[in-house]
Amino acid sequence: MAFNPKDALNSARDIASHAVDKASDIVENAGDIIRGDISGGVNGIVENSLDIGSHTIEKVKEMATGRDDDVVDDA
Repeated sequence: MAFNPKDALNSARDIASHAVDKASDIVENAGDIIRGDISGGVNGIVENSLDIGSHTIEKVKEMATGRDDDVVDDA
């Protein structure tokens, strides 16, 4: 599949939306740290940060190689 600018823009929007959602979770985790749950807060921050990164990689890969739902299995 060829590069589709519309799909790229939609993926970029999805990446930004997901990052903002996870950033709000990170703020909540920072609040946990302030309230004394250091381990839980740091764990949540790391998990959410990794989730942002892995989601971004998935979407960029999807943009570069084509959408998975466009592939038709003839078997």
